[in-house]
Amino acid sequence: MEAHTSAHPVKTEKSTPTPIKSGPTLSVELTWDGAKKLLHSWEHTDHKGAARVATAKANFFLPFIAEMPGEKTPYVALWNKDGVPDGMLLGRLAFTRPVARIGNWQVPMPLLRTLNITEGGLEALTTETALQQKKYLQELLASGNFDCISIFRLAPDSEVGRVFENGFLKPGDGFPVKIARWFTELLDSHGRPIAANSAKTRSGFRRKDRKLVEAFNGAVEIREIRDPKKVTEYLKMAVKIGAAGYQRSIGVGVKDDPIWNSVFRIHAENGNFRGYLLEAEGEPIAYIVGPVVDGTFSLLATSYLPKHSRLAPGTYLLRRVIERLQDEGIRWIDYGEGDYSYKELYGTYRREDASMNYYASSPRAKIAWLLNSVAHGTMRFLHSSGLLVRLKKIRRFIIDRLNKNKLDAD
Repeated sequence: MEAHTSAHPVKTEKSTPTPIKSGPTLSVELTWDGAKKLLHSWEHTDHKGAARVATAKANFFLPFIAEMPGEKTPYVALWNKDGVPDGMLLGRLAFTRPVARIGNWQVPMPLLRTLNITEGGLEALTTETALQQKKYLQELLASGNFDCISIFRLAPDSEVGRVFENGFLKPGDGFPVKIARWFTELLDSHGRPIAANSAKTRSGFRRKDRKLVEAFNGAVEIREIRDPKKVTEYLKMAVKIGAAGYQRSIGVGVKDDPIWNSVFRIHAENGNFRGYLLEAEGEPIAYIVGPVVDGTFSLLATSYLPKHSRLAPGTYLLRRVIERLQDEGIRWIDYGEGDYSYKELYGTYRREDASMNYYASSPRAKIAWLLNSVAHGTMRFLHSSGLLVRLKKIRRFIIDRLNKNKLDAD
């Protein structure tokens, strides 16, 4: 999904299919039906077994933005090459405040006429089309119709990512914010299970599994929720588990709010929702949740009760989820953003996705560019000096001590 910001209507006109000289043919749709048609064409294209992004699917993105506050205009562009889809752009039009942060503090930004390109919403199968997409966005920004084009989590090893590597208008522009992303390849191209760890490591996992089961006298159960009627109850249990641990203290994990309720419900109505719950002696102690789309399980959130941390219930549940997904024929787990030890242990592939803001020359856009420049420069200093790592360690230490004191009091 795109970054969630306040939104207001942007006036623009629908483009008609346009031949781009001798290259790919471009079609642009701003209507719901037209956007759905173009997205379905792209979804039926062969993506060579690559991991897919659940939030860029037509049956999620369109109903999701329809429930968001403010402007609800989709923006979908499809590039066809020799009559076959070869590239796609998926986003929405709105007045938004670009996201610029210094640590966890979000810098106040002006409202800009923005094309927000969602996660997984800028793809191409060939370099030729990726270059055409870059040119199209450059012309769009220069047209005066937009103050800003925001791209959310662009994969660096994709055709588009490689084209954007040297910048949009010049090297280093866009204030790229890079963040780690881990994947586990569960099955090979022939559908055979892949063992991500050595035999010695897997033997250690089995010992840990037995230790957890024995600690609860064998009363351990994995529940899997898919029914749309049960996702609200599942969300409340997940929130309760997360509230007891570290995640609540740093403001991450699932929340019982309109956005998370919409995400769960839409995925469930599409038949993609997977909510896993580890129960020990009847008590929910860990959860993992996410959708399964086109052979990829996208892990949205996970947590466990810290009072059972010595038994590692979170990774016990993850191993069971991996087994179930392999049995289901799912090829990939996408762990989402961030470097965590469990991702490094179970992951088979790491990359650094980038989010960028490209600004036009309007007065508001120039102010936003200046603020974004200050935020970006500050973060670069904090990274290079090592201060950011030290501040994060201090924060984690304080939160761990507070949680320990809370557990001791209970």
